[in-house]
Amino acid sequence: MATALALTACGNTSGDAAAPTSGTVYFGVSGPVTGPNAEYGRLWKQGFDLALAKINAAGGIDGRQVALKWEDSQSDPKQTVPIAQKFVDDREVIAELGDFSSPASMAASAVYQDAGLVQFGFTNSHPDFTKGGDHLWSPSLTQDTLQNANVGFVGKSAKKVAVLYQQTDWGKTAFDIFSAGAKRLGIEISYSSAFLPDSTDFRPILINARDSKPQAVVHLGYGPDGALIVKQLRDVGFTGQFFGGQNTPEFLSLAGSAAEGDIITGAFTADDPRPEVQEFVKAFQAAYRETPGDFNVYAYDALTTVVAAARAGGATREGVQKGLQETKAFPSIQFGAFSFNDQRRPADPRVRELVVSGGKFVLKS
Repeated sequence: MATALALTACGNTSGDAAAPTSGTVYFGVSGPVTGPNAEYGRLWKQGFDLALAKINAAGGIDGRQVALKWEDSQSDPKQTVPIAQKFVDDREVIAELGDFSSPASMAASAVYQDAGLVQFGFTNSHPDFTKGGDHLWSPSLTQDTLQNANVGFVGKSAKKVAVLYQQTDWGKTAFDIFSAGAKRLGIEISYSSAFLPDSTDFRPILINARDSKPQAVVHLGYGPDGALIVKQLRDVGFTGQFFGGQNTPEFLSLAGSAAEGDIITGAFTADDPRPEVQEFVKAFQAAYRETPGDFNVYAYDALTTVVAAARAGGATREGVQKGLQETKAFPSIQFGAFSFNDQRRPADPRVRELVVSGGKFVLKS
């Protein structure tokens, strides 16, 4: 895949020329193609490619075809800054999508903001991401929204919990919001511990979590570490409720039967009966022979949104910003039609409780 993506990463790199008014319209993508987060890049590409096929079949933007220029950041903050400068200097790029993690995106935000190039951080849930300037937009639910919903779901079945969270700024922020919500709802945190994102043996902290005798264990992290944690949690003998992981094929595959009954906070499930969701699921399954998950949908919706903005405001950097500011309703698989609030986040987003049943995430009844 890296070879295929690299073929699209060439073009005009002059920062002086005006954006072309004919030919292909380009959006830049900064994201993990290789490295520990490469699975997310794979999921993004599936969603982007499906969206591109639909967008271009419908005439693209004013009859111009749409394409992506990819740069592999490995979701590393040290790499996102030079990538941002490359996109800023390339006048063919009218908006940027990414990066995967909030820290990686936020490291480059000042470059995009200073240049007036929209940074569309569509998986960036850190509450501070959009605070860096008016050209920083995100359809992602913030950790404020997610963790306050999460603690409410947890509180329905547990009043004593152990919490494990990634030792990153994102993880610490998620834990702080969750723990404040737990205190508000009278939920006791019997044990808490940070863990390194690249850890593989979690048994020492899982034994401590188990021995604190919680009714549930809450994981605040990503899919790969969530899968290892829930498997090893069962290995050390904890049989209570698990809240964590992500709605991705990788999490479900790696966790296997240990994930059965797992609960997460989300916005998408493939069994949603809305016609637009079922149309998307059918097209995705026909293209890839698998069921879509969150990160496929995030990418599909993100490209759909910035293209809608460019159609409304014009296929230029200024036009994308204008379209995002003035469009009242964007189509979305996650939310249905949605609009942005004054923080450049979704206004009144839906949050759902999803549970693993029969090896897939479904709406919790």
